[in-house]
Amino acid sequence: MNYEELGFKCGIEIHQRLDTRKLFCDCSSSMNEEPEDEVVRRLRAVPGEMGEVDPAVLYEFLRDRKFVYKTYPTESCNVELDEEPPHEVREEAMDTALQVAKMFGCEVPDEIHPMRKTVIDGSNPSGFQRTMLVGLNGKVETSEGLVGVENVCLEEESAQILDREGNTVTYGLNRLGIPLVEIGTAPDIKTPEHAREVAEKIGKMLRATGKVQRGIGSIRQDVNVSIEGGSRIEVKGLQELDILEKTVKLETERQRSLLEIKEELEERGASVPDEVFDAEEVFGGSDSDFYQRIMKGKDIKAFVLKKFGGLLAKEISGDKTFGKELSEYAEAHGLGGIIHTDEDLSKYGLEDEFKELREKLGVEEKGVLVVAAGNEGLDNAVEAVKERAEEAMEGVPEETRDSNEDGTTSYSRPLPGEARMYPETDVPPIKISEERLDSIEVPESLEERKRKLTEQGLSEHLADEILDSRFYDLFKEKRDEFSMDSSTLANLLTVELKDLKKRGKVDVEKLTEQSLIDVLEAVDNDKVPKDSFGDIINTVIEGGKSVEEAVEEMEAMDESSLEQIVEEVLQEKEGLLDDERAFKKLMGPVMQKVGGKADGSKVSKVLKEKIEERKD
Repeated sequence: MNYEELGFKCGIEIHQRLDTRKLFCDCSSSMNEEPEDEVVRRLRAVPGEMGEVDPAVLYEFLRDRKFVYKTYPTESCNVELDEEPPHEVREEAMDTALQVAKMFGCEVPDEIHPMRKTVIDGSNPSGFQRTMLVGLNGKVETSEGLVGVENVCLEEESAQILDREGNTVTYGLNRLGIPLVEIGTAPDIKTPEHAREVAEKIGKMLRATGKVQRGIGSIRQDVNVSIEGGSRIEVKGLQELDILEKTVKLETERQRSLLEIKEELEERGASVPDEVFDAEEVFGGSDSDFYQRIMKGKDIKAFVLKKFGGLLAKEISGDKTFGKELSEYAEAHGLGGIIHTDEDLSKYGLEDEFKELREKLGVEEKGVLVVAAGNEGLDNAVEAVKERAEEAMEGVPEETRDSNEDGTTSYSRPLPGEARMYPETDVPPIKISEERLDSIEVPESLEERKRKLTEQGLSEHLADEILDSRFYDLFKEKRDEFSMDSSTLANLLTVELKDLKKRGKVDVEKLTEQSLIDVLEAVDNDKVPKDSFGDIINTVIEGGKSVEEAVEEMEAMDESSLEQIVEEVLQEKEGLLDDERAFKKLMGPVMQKVGGKADGSKVSKVLKEKIEERKD
């Protein structure tokens, strides 16, 4: 696709959790606890400051869902439940947000006003999210030129969905309230590849602060995409850069395909009649397995899309069809989907029933017959699908969509407007003095840090690994204190810990920083061999032992004991000494007897020396 010719526009919103306690209370942000209790709530749509109800808010209200909130011992409190007013804004989080704003060269208001953003999808028991604009009119340099940074905000993270069952959604309150920095770019992004570059660059700048959470879910991207003749579509919840790039491509393809469908519908003179028909009588006697399992006992409605024939089977994004897009509107209202005559009806075993219904309703050849089954929410779902079909004759409807693992997207809700924003009344404005702003330093860029690390002897790969690690600050603090070289320390903190997690599925996150420092000191002081680093950590985490106990079990072997073991192996395997591959064949038996109590490099050195002595 020629993105310039398509009139492609794209902007990104980056959401990054900060590594502090929660924004409006003293609860922990660790998210390690099990829930202890639950509270049930329902949420209502209310007008915003100007007296209007936001369309996205009204949509959520009409879904009529019940919300269950799990509470946690030290990771949630009455602030999250909206039973207690928010405390003062956490200064550490505000300073980090101001630091980020300065990194992008943003203008910082001298007074920051907390705002409420109405959200009644259940992600906040209060029915709104608190957010604060801390910077605007910044920029970020890219290979395709400058990309504007329209705003930097500090806001509270939403609750996370734990379960969905029917019309009930269960949320965990341990994530709610964690400080979140949001960076929104201007629609200056030129291609999907450029979108990836921008997201990667912003992510690196955020990590340079050293004050952000790490791991899956701690950073996510929303993208806004449009093409000429299309509409702004917001795709939410992207976490991987590969998927980000693919999603932008597929969303562009989707909008182009929808515009093609619009043109075809105009040429045909297509329409969506108002009539909705009761189809239970036709399907009631079906012996189809699908009917018996899925449709039996439910109300069944049917309607016609005039002159839509063949278009519901058209692939519009990857292998997703236009019919699947219509079906998602029914799914959003609690149904399993829709069945229509543009698909293979044999997979449902309902060919005869659809033929009978088609004849009964007098559906013309190019008309598409659509059937939906359900009880609660059926009428709303049918109307939603019909409205979406009508919108197809106008082009691409503005909406919010969820990202899928394959890069496609699914309908989520209407695109929110400005009606959902209004001033916060529980948190006063925050004055930002020049002194406070001047005291906040812009951190050194990751590129500059990498350059210095490679000058210190780290390979480019190892430099990237430690810069991407949550232990970078620990590395920086200890590299001059330890006698081990920088490469060895960086390797232990990155490659070895990752390998330990991968091989033994050990939850390295459970290791405290002090315990890690104690293990590193034991290695540095030759109390234990470097090769035992992973075994000791495994013993501490999985075995529940202290570092001191683990070190005692794995205490390093002195050189005389090592030499004795090597001599024993050489006597046992004397016949191998004349073999050209003697060293390789003997190393394994020696290491087995050493039992991890000496580094491989030290064992290798002693073994080579002893082999040479024997040959002499």
